[in-house]
Amino acid sequence: MALATALATILVTTQVMADTAFVDGFEDMPAMPGMTAIPDGSVSFDTASGRIIVAFMRTTAYRHEILAFYESALAELGWRLRTDQRYVREGEVLSLDLTRDGSATIVRYSLKPE
Repeated sequence: MALATALATILVTTQVMADTAFVDGFEDMPAMPGMTAIPDGSVSFDTASGRIIVAFMRTTAYRHEILAFYESALAELGWRLRTDQRYVREGEVLSLDLTRDGSATIVRYSLKPE
């Protein structure tokens, strides 16, 4: 029974991940529903210290909605909230910077070694 439950969980998780849009440059950073990528806004490279990724997304959602979504989503992916909008996982720091631009919010995702 435990094996069947574990397999069912893996299948459901795989399907959810397949249906989820991701932030450019990140293999496991879900984009909040309704977000769109900002063209040519992503940079990604590896250094001797680790990877560095910067990406930008646009949404009509408000700050509190975005932060609530990522607080939940990132916790499920093993990220721990360090300070407001700063998360840590396995030697990396993820920062979410939000800027209001008219009726839209621009989210800047920044990943760097800890």
